[in-house]
Amino acid sequence: MKEHVIKSVSEILQQWNPLGDSASSMSDLEGYRYEAMDIIATATIAKKPVREAVALVLSQAFKIELDSEALTHFSACIERAIADG
Repeated sequence: MKEHVIKSVSEILQQWNPLGDSASSMSDLEGYRYEAMDIIATATIAKKPVREAVALVLSQAFKIELDSEALTHFSACIERAIADG
């Protein structure tokens, strides 16, 4: 897994910030780095569609329901970042 791809995906997740205000109260969030790695692995190794990988990882990690429109938009950005990697 390439470091620059992890960084790109985590930056996209930070821009989106699906946790909203509660992100600041999470001490081990580390800029969504671990979630980025899980999304990349789920999409590339498990061969899941990126949108499905994003939804799966974030909903399981944070026990949140994601906004469908935001999920579609940011998943497309993440898919491009992975493809460009």
